[in-house]
Amino acid sequence: MAITAGLATGETTPYLRIRERILEGELRPGRVVTSSGLAGELGVSRSPVREALSRLELEGLVERTAAGYRVPLRSAEEILEIFDARIALDAAATQAAAVHASELDHARLEHLLDQAEHASDTAARLRLDHEFHLALRAAGRNRTVSRLLDGLETQLAAHDSTSTSAPDNLDRIREEHREIFDAVRARDAEKARAAMTAHQTRARDLRIATLVREGG
Repeated sequence: MAITAGLATGETTPYLRIRERILEGELRPGRVVTSSGLAGELGVSRSPVREALSRLELEGLVERTAAGYRVPLRSAEEILEIFDARIALDAAATQAAAVHASELDHARLEHLLDQAEHASDTAARLRLDHEFHLALRAAGRNRTVSRLLDGLETQLAAHDSTSTSAPDNLDRIREEHREIFDAVRARDAEKARAAMTAHQTRARDLRIATLVREGG
């Protein structure tokens, strides 16, 4: 699920709008765009669009080509590399959360789990699942790790698949998140790390299997 945030004001508007179109799948991997074309679609001048594309290039959401900018079409091997980095960092963040989380952090995490369990639609469950991960990382008290994970997830978001939102997968996510939380609340750092590693490894394998099946 792609999560977009920020306030669209002034010259940041084209950046946020283009970014959202990529993360929501409107601009699919492999799609080539130009500053003039996007400026026409967005109804703005080319200058802020060029600035937006340069910023998105730094985030890894577009890459420069002779014809303009392309949304990267990553191979299964590249996606695997990004996932493996994510697994290592998320496991470390969760281990840290088991050590550093406050009672307020525990309450926040449990509240998000309860909300996800009673959410009435898929979009809400996915949003709450993402917020659980963000809250867990915040509880680990390492902003550098959080920023690195944000960057990795941004690169993965454009390659999301419907398998992520399948009902049986959402149920597994809920169970795995509960196991992770129980370990964090018990301050069992090694168990928390292992639970997150297993959780993200399964997510990786599911995504890679879908990419291979779809010819990615």
